[in-house]
Amino acid sequence: MISTVSTMRRTTMVQVAGTAGGVGTTTVAALLFAALSQDVLGAPQLYDHSAGELGLRLPEGDEVRLVNPSLGLHDCGAHAAAAVERLADPHTVLVLVTAATPGGCNAADRVLDEAVARHGSGDLRRVLITAVGVFGRHRIGTQLRAVGDRVGARSAILLPQDLSLAAGGRIPLVRLTTQTVRAQRQLASVLRERLRSRGS
Repeated sequence: MISTVSTMRRTTMVQVAGTAGGVGTTTVAALLFAALSQDVLGAPQLYDHSAGELGLRLPEGDEVRLVNPSLGLHDCGAHAAAAVERLADPHTVLVLVTAATPGGCNAADRVLDEAVARHGSGDLRRVLITAVGVFGRHRIGTQLRAVGDRVGARSAILLPQDLSLAAGGRIPLVRLTTQTVRAQRQLASVLRERLRSRGS
């Protein structure tokens, strides 16, 4: 079911893009796919910038009961600038993934600045921020709220550090912490709201 970017059709596209390599972009895309696959309209079509990494992370593989041809989920990797460019298409929603550190919040702010410079502040309504927890203590509550103020209430989500996400291979959903499951559900819920507002 995973396609290459070159075969993408005209659909509402969820671009999952990282502010840097290794921040958890593929993991967030896999968690979103797992959540969205439960929707009555079916799972999104998958597009993988690296032709395979996303497939290796999907909790239950890419076999689904039903595929929703009007929705795509694209793991863009560390290509936030290209994903920002795609916001010119009103059928695009951006899930920006960054590290849950002060530097990660600053990086997300810079990407949002670029989005405003290119498309205006109105398009920030189509951006969600996911800050992925890392080892060590990082106080980012104030910074994350400030980033969230730019993209809308509930649209800046902290995905806590979880050892079950740190290992490679398929994500073991049954071993995720309660906090991780809660963050996954919040991210999927807010994304569904954004998609409904786009008429998807």
